Amino acid sequence: MDKKKADQRGKPPLADVALACLAQGDAVQAESLLRAHLRLNPLDADGWHAMACVARAGGNAGAAVALADKAVGLVPEPFFHITLGLALLELGHVEPARAAANVAAIATPNDPRAHDAMGQILEKAGRLADAERALKKALALRPLEQERHMALAAFLARCGRVGEAVTLSARALALEEGNIAARNLHAMVLEQAGRMVEAEPHFRRVAQAMPNNPEALANHGAALFAQQRYEAAEQALRLSATLAPDVAETRTNLGLVLMAQGRLHGAEHELGAAYRLRTGDARLALNYGTVMMDLGHTQAAEELFTQAMQQATTPRDHARAALNLGSLCLSTGQFAKGWDLFEARTNLLLPPACVAAMPEWDGAVSAQTVLLYAEQGLGDALQFLRYVGLAAQKVRICLLVPQTMRSFVQALLPQWGGRVQLVMPEQAGGAQACCSLLSLPHRLGVAAPFAWQPDTTCFVGPTAPHGRGKVRVGLCWSGNPRYQFDRRRSLDPALLGGLAAVDGLSLQALQPCVPPADSPVPLTPLPKGDLLATAQIIAGLDAVVSVDTMIVHLAGLLGKPTLLLDRYGGDWRWAAGSVAPDTPLVADAGLGPGVLERSLWYPSVRITRQPAPRDDRPSWRIPLATAALWLEHVAARAVGPGGCSHAM
Repeated sequence: MDKKKADQRGKPPLADVALACLAQGDAVQAESLLRAHLRLNPLDADGWHAMACVARAGGNAGAAVALADKAVGLVPEPFFHITLGLALLELGHVEPARAAANVAAIATPNDPRAHDAMGQILEKAGRLADAERALKKALALRPLEQERHMALAAFLARCGRVGEAVTLSARALALEEGNIAARNLHAMVLEQAGRMVEAEPHFRRVAQAMPNNPEALANHGAALFAQQRYEAAEQALRLSATLAPDVAETRTNLGLVLMAQGRLHGAEHELGAAYRLRTGDARLALNYGTVMMDLGHTQAAEELFTQAMQQATTPRDHARAALNLGSLCLSTGQFAKGWDLFEARTNLLLPPACVAAMPEWDGAVSAQTVLLYAEQGLGDALQFLRYVGLAAQKVRICLLVPQTMRSFVQALLPQWGGRVQLVMPEQAGGAQACCSLLSLPHRLGVAAPFAWQPDTTCFVGPTAPHGRGKVRVGLCWSGNPRYQFDRRRSLDPALLGGLAAVDGLSLQALQPCVPPADSPVPLTPLPKGDLLATAQIIAGLDAVVSVDTMIVHLAGLLGKPTLLLDRYGGDWRWAAGSVAPDTPLVADAGLGPGVLERSLWYPSVRITRQPAPRDDRPSWRIPLATAALWLEHVAARAVGPGGCSHAM
């Protein structure tokens, strides 16, 4: 309604003043002005409509309906019907809401607000195509209004059409870059598209503009976490949690940030707080159970994972809880139950496209050919290769592995008696069934892990030159930096100085690196090559020291004396349940009783662990000191210049 018509009806300006107060966030002042005004002007439809807007802004949809209805009864202004329709929608009365908005759309077909309201209502009714048409009509009427682009972008994002949503939200932001709501929408749509690196600067601008808004801070913290900028993420999330301590998502993200830094006790505090805010939320129970498992509180973790399985509302959440419970069972030596639950991962990971339509092998003896395929990382593939020979006793095998390990596996084929053939994805059609390598223990009914060391003579190859009389030691100090929790398992190579100080060693890098000229650790760089080339280098070494990466599996498979530097709260593969039961804690390398543990998977692998951290800050000091003593023992037992050490 234009101002001239309003003045013709004798409309006082107080309603406009009240709405201006509401637009500035002062709902109390707006309501006070309107109440005073309506006592003197009870027939002013604009005043009652303004009161309806105040009620809607305050979350009182029922009052908003009554007030808007009174305004419509006094003057059937089309825009009043829009407010009435949106208030009805908030109460869940979809069809009455549509009828009210339709009045406005028919009466004022060129008002984009009517079509925008109709779009919201039709979306709620499940009529998505009609809702999209209404929102596009509103945009066509006002193509330069930022709000119209935003409304359609948000709708498309909710419908999963994220690419289109990003284009529209970017267009909206370009119309007025200073609009914080538009910037926040663009950031959230980018996040939904998995483009967090692009989203973070926008979330940062929103947080800077709203430094006391806990939601803005939490969004920025989550974006920083996704980029592995943990210290900055922690700062933003702590401030958000201080302003709004009862937001479970914020406490969860803060807990995950601390967990990624290895600060498990702090993570337990935050994830526990989030869980207690919503004890019926399966995801929160799962997160809390994960940190409790890492802290060694197995009973509490088992209860939380079981609860998460029972409360899960999606198949994916149920599978995640079952997988974590399976990992817990494997870490405590409950292998039969663990392998069964471990199968839940098949509901979380997509198999290779070439096996998507292929039936699963049940582990029975058969004349058919079964395609075994690798999943997840190279370490997993190496660990579960030991089961291929057992499977080949029941069926003929086609084996599909990542390209980088094909030549390594090719060298192993003669040891499987001609019943295993290495294939490429396009050759998979020759198999009649399939099975993941990681599913073999479950399908074959093999509970406890068993050690397997193939004939390693096939891996003997040219080795890099080493100093005369030196003991050759391979070092690996970090994993894949793209892994969200890599910081927990990796260490700064500068910390390896204590190992380099051990007399009589020649150090070989077992990961790609370019040692700086002033490095305290004289490392021979790893030549370029695939897994076979790395295996050949390891075969020529006397010992290996590594954090938890594929290198431990490879060195263990080759029977090489290996020391694993394991993080505090390590992986199930190296937990107590995977320590050899005959000698769970061994006095090794002259270190005294109970210092090293022996892997059940690889007899040549010993494990030294980070102790519980002081001040919740994990340290590699004790594992590295242990490694230095172990290497001194390796050097002392070396047989002659360039000779091999005895397995320990």
